[in-house]
Amino acid sequence: MAYATTNPPRLLVKSVGDSGGIWWYSSADAIADADATDYITNASDLGMKTGDCVFVYNTTGSLLTITQVTLDADGNGTLTALTAVP
Repeated sequence: MAYATTNPPRLLVKSVGDSGGIWWYSSADAIADADATDYITNASDLGMKTGDCVFVYNTTGSLLTITQVTLDADGNGTLTALTAVP
């Protein structure tokens, strides 16, 4: 599936400095989809920063994955999976 701007990640803890914000994102997308390059197309508009943490919850597989954001020059965000919690 593809990211929908109508279901954006929610900021849980605001960052202090350049990065460190904590976000929650819940979707039916598998982590293999969610960690595709530039998956979050409006990351910069949401206030996400490179290094922010995103808890990605897959609603169909009941899997929580901890990821880290990397922004590109266009403000798109790529999520890199750090660990998965069953």
